[in-house]
Amino acid sequence: MTLIHCKNDQEIKIVQKQSAKKQNTKDYIDFQYDKAFAFATVNPMDYYDGNFDKEIDTKKFKDTISRRLNSAQIKDLNDILSGRKKQKTKSVYGVADCFYPRHNIIFIKDKKIINHVTVCFECNQIKSSKSTLASMENLEIFFNSLGLKVFYTPFEHTKYYDSLQLAGKNKFR
Repeated sequence: MTLIHCKNDQEIKIVQKQSAKKQNTKDYIDFQYDKAFAFATVNPMDYYDGNFDKEIDTKKFKDTISRRLNSAQIKDLNDILSGRKKQKTKSVYGVADCFYPRHNIIFIKDKKIINHVTVCFECNQIKSSKSTLASMENLEIFFNSLGLKVFYTPFEHTKYYDSLQLAGKNKFR
């Protein structure tokens, strides 16, 4: 937040603290689910046709590298999606027209996807079942921490994940 002012810095800090308290207090993950997975894939168009609202067979995730999220990872993810996790830097990202979501998070209840977050780091866009306040930077840190490495070009991404697939580490677990 940038303020142009003639008043002293102490008043500005108070305004910033008050605005921070008012926003980002609601949990993103306020729904019931059985399991949560984060995954990265080489070719999201094998399963992604613009939404996850239909029933999806996880057997279609042929080239997917996935991680089942534990409670600590879900808490961290909730803070990220709710906008409570601080960014390291103030960043501005350019957004492109493409949307090729190679990194995803799904929440499953009764064997159906009930919530999803899809992320395209190539075009800096996030699409989800409900509005999120996540930053691209925090999502990148989150996915990298899970071993779901983020790349900004399709060539690097494909080369890395294809090598994992050839090594036999492409199981949806």
